[in-house]
Amino acid sequence: MKITPYSIQNILEQLRHGMVGALDYVGGHELLFTHPSNGRDHECRSSFHSHVGENGNPKYEVGLSFRVNGKPGEKWRITIAYEPDDTYTVWLVRDLVVRSFISEVLASMDQVNSDDLQHAVESIYDEAIKTSERDMIPLAIGATSSRPS
Repeated sequence: MKITPYSIQNILEQLRHGMVGALDYVGGHELLFTHPSNGRDHECRSSFHSHVGENGNPKYEVGLSFRVNGKPGEKWRITIAYEPDDTYTVWLVRDLVVRSFISEVLASMDQVNSDDLQHAVESIYDEAIKTSERDMIPLAIGATSSRPS
């Protein structure tokens, strides 16, 4: 049985507040966590501030990452990094080349307090969805094409 570390349990609890939690709201699935093996039973903060590393992926020591519903045909995920200053950084990333782990950061928000974590995840996601919808061509329902006679 795999034990979820305290720091990761705390992130999950913050995402589940309210009538519908942030994980449900964004379609969160395939949850993965990163955590040092020495801090399973107590709070464990990262020894460095998260940042974008090679290939466009967030680099962090303590945090949670999960896939979310995104633009059709794209693979999006959210990463929540627990920072040394007891705040969180939320990253929304689009995987460009999955097998090569090449990604692009679509949005991020740093200095997020634990009480604001659910709102931060939902607002970053909402803004990205609005932006991606602008890139798509809407289909008119019931539209007919006319041919010149």
